[in-house]
Amino acid sequence: MTHSFPPYIGGLSQMTEMVSRNLAREGHEVEVVTLDIDGNLPAHEEVGGVTINRFRGYAPTGAYFLPSRRAYSHIRSTRCDVVHAHNIGALLAPAAWLAVRDRLSSTAYVITPHHHSAGSQRMTRLLWRPYWPLARRAVRAADFVHCVSNFESRLVAPDFSVSPLVIPNGVSDDVFYHRWAPPDHTVLTYAGRLEKYKRVDRLILAAFSLQSLGTKVSVRIIGDGPDLARLGALAHSLGVEIERHPFLSREEYLEEMSTGSCFVNLSEYEAYSIVVAEALAIGVPVVAALPWGETFGESERVRLVDGESTAETVKAIQDLSGLGPGTEATIPRWRDVARRLVAEAYMPAMVKKVS
Repeated sequence: MTHSFPPYIGGLSQMTEMVSRNLAREGHEVEVVTLDIDGNLPAHEEVGGVTINRFRGYAPTGAYFLPSRRAYSHIRSTRCDVVHAHNIGALLAPAAWLAVRDRLSSTAYVITPHHHSAGSQRMTRLLWRPYWPLARRAVRAADFVHCVSNFESRLVAPDFSVSPLVIPNGVSDDVFYHRWAPPDHTVLTYAGRLEKYKRVDRLILAAFSLQSLGTKVSVRIIGDGPDLARLGALAHSLGVEIERHPFLSREEYLEEMSTGSCFVNLSEYEAYSIVVAEALAIGVPVVAALPWGETFGESERVRLVDGESTAETVKAIQDLSGLGPGTEATIPRWRDVARRLVAEAYMPAMVKKVS
């Protein structure tokens, strides 16, 4: 159960698609129940061996992701061995638990919270308090609480009083067909949604500071979102060159990623940044924000910074500027993630049901 699935773009969408496809390749029967907020997508599809059922949902201000009554009824009526719910910040997750809680004696239930400990919008932060008791019950009822990083686990464990299973996200095989080819001037790349909490404005300010120090620099932005106009106005006012792309095809995205000087992600909230993992697998140096960037902090190609500090970001970019091609970070592939979920979560949970 996931509120976001392709063609919607984002880390959650990519994770749930890749895990589902790889589970299907391993011979498992997989159904994805997801939401179609705009009502423009097929209600039913069979893609890559995966059955996809989409239901209308409601997401005022791009949040909450409340499933329709038909979605709830479908989950309640579907018989399966394992129910895996994603993102406790979306109301689809507790709705999935409510739909199956009367048969948890025979059905394995796993949840991946994708927990940030705070909402990215003021209204979601305000509503978190009344929502908290339901969210906590939905998480604590799970046979396994799966976290995608040690950082997320350290948030989830005390917040929900559980002992999470950590299986990090992976990258697709196509990433390994690309190698870092740095350009002849400084190109700072960001890829993803353009939201205020992503702090792409801090990247633009860092580029301006580097420019003031005599560095030839441009900012490559791949993506779209509600913060686009503000970011464009800021760059224009500072005279920072923006190389802007909408969301690209997979091949185009990887090509642009591999030809930047470094990848910069100063986002305020992340459980795990798949784009950072992809950059590191290619060999691209990375500047990542604390505290979530600790997930990648052991790599020599990563510099961790306070995402609010332009000075720290500038220094990190300068530190990485002398780094040549080297050993790429060891990042798991999605097929390994899917196999671990089966071996360490699904199967043990199913065994408990029959013992």
